[in-house]
Amino acid sequence: MNDQMMKKYYVVFHGKKVGIYHSWIECARMIIGVKGSRYESFESESDARKALDKYQGKEDEAGTDIKEVYANIIFAFVLGFMIGVKRRKNY
Repeated sequence: MNDQMMKKYYVVFHGKKVGIYHSWIECARMIIGVKGSRYESFESESDARKALDKYQGKEDEAGTDIKEVYANIIFAFVLGFMIGVKRRKNY
């Protein structure tokens, strides 16, 4: 077998730096010492890129949902505060 057939690509999903790495040593440097680190190896760079893109897309969607929740909480708090202030002025 030639080296090209055995080459692997490593995607670090959770580690010191998320990304695609071309050797196990590079990958290991990004995950060792990181609690809950997550990586996966792929046979082709295109498969690795697809997996990373999919992961980052999911992460962005989750981030948006959390931002919406916090925005709604803040809005409700401010609205409640304003209603309370208005009631105090009417007394």
